[in-house]
Amino acid sequence: MAAVVVVPCPGDAGCRVTLRAEQPAGLAAPEPCAACGARVELHREVLTPDGGLRGCLACGHPELFSRRHFPRAAGLSIVVVAAVLAPFTAYVSLIVAAAVDALLYRFGPVELRCYVCDAAHRGFAPTPQHPRYDHEIGERLKFGERAVMGKPMRPGGTADAPEPEH
Repeated sequence: MAAVVVVPCPGDAGCRVTLRAEQPAGLAAPEPCAACGARVELHREVLTPDGGLRGCLACGHPELFSRRHFPRAAGLSIVVVAAVLAPFTAYVSLIVAAAVDALLYRFGPVELRCYVCDAAHRGFAPTPQHPRYDHEIGERLKFGERAVMGKPMRPGGTADAPEPEH
């Protein structure tokens, strides 16, 4: 699978275009935004020698979190179809839908997201590992010094950090 970086448009025009950079043979910079012409320069220094990430390729920030890449519309469709069929299947369709949803989530691909620019990174090596979303990090990066709670920044970012306690 080719590594893919999907970056929200960084331009000031307010467009919501996502820029894609794929890695079929070497990581190439994404094309400029078709709406406003904004460009994203990739921070290749965050790549590890084995193809993993120590930070965000789009902005260079070291704080990333992992989550499953699963289309929300597909999950919602499964639940809606199961709910419609529930009276006709003695509600067994809801149990089947829950099982299908759990299997899709369990075996779905993992993506890394940047806390700062919300860039999605898919298809990179699994090491170093990044923990799932941590609300304390998110609040600290959103509110800065005004954050009421929050752990101090990790010197190396989230690479190989433990899972959050929530």
